[in-house]
Amino acid sequence: MENDLYQIIYASAATRPIEEDELLLMLKHAREKNKQLGITGMLLHCDGSFIQALEGPKDQVMNMLDIIRRDSRHSRIVVLFEGPIQNRSFSQWSMGFNRPSKEKLARSEGYTPYLDLGDDAQAIKNYSSVALKLIGAFRELSDKKSSTMEG
Repeated sequence: MENDLYQIIYASAATRPIEEDELLLMLKHAREKNKQLGITGMLLHCDGSFIQALEGPKDQVMNMLDIIRRDSRHSRIVVLFEGPIQNRSFSQWSMGFNRPSKEKLARSEGYTPYLDLGDDAQAIKNYSSVALKLIGAFRELSDKKSSTMEG
């Protein structure tokens, strides 16, 4: 168990379509920065929506969320979970990544139309356990395959 581990899971909407090359470059930079800061996590991107888990030292995780809030590519950021954790869920990845299709999401255990909730922040917060399940499901899928999208 590491001391003072903290986790934040948030959802956001892209302010514009993000091309594959741009997304891969974002991931490369995030992975490099996260390794320096001791942050691990997982990012899901589907149809202009993001769900991301960040974990590590509390100060570093909070600072990273502040950077994301100022990033012009993100809008409607809603924190779904925030709090201390005993162990990392994503210890192997500076930033694991999966880009599931809506069809693949719909087949995931515990899926609800989370990504279709629009601006209803309260409804989004009500689905925080679903976000955790989705991230966990795609972490398990990514654990089972080798991919250039992992890091």
